[in-house]
Amino acid sequence: MLIIAGTFNVEPSDRDAFLAAAGPMMAETAKEEGSHAYVFTPSTTDDAVIHLFEKWDSEDNLGPHFKSAHMKAFNTALKELTVNGREIAMYEVSSEKSL
Repeated sequence: MLIIAGTFNVEPSDRDAFLAAAGPMMAETAKEEGSHAYVFTPSTTDDAVIHLFEKWDSEDNLGPHFKSAHMKAFNTALKELTVNGREIAMYEVSSEKSL
């Protein structure tokens, strides 16, 4: 199991456009094999921050995801926005239990 989590720092004036581009990305990624969660969430305390959370079966599922049409469309949309940085990390999870 993989967890991918991080943040995008965007110009606050581009926040709505970022989230609009993220909508189709989330919807299409949810249909991908091995995808259990794929969510962009705006920070409630900082208008420049958008959080990313992903949950996947394995790295084997990420290859097709990175090459997908919706990933290409999302990356093209981001080129029109001011993204001042991103910090994203992948975590390999050996077990999971409900709390």
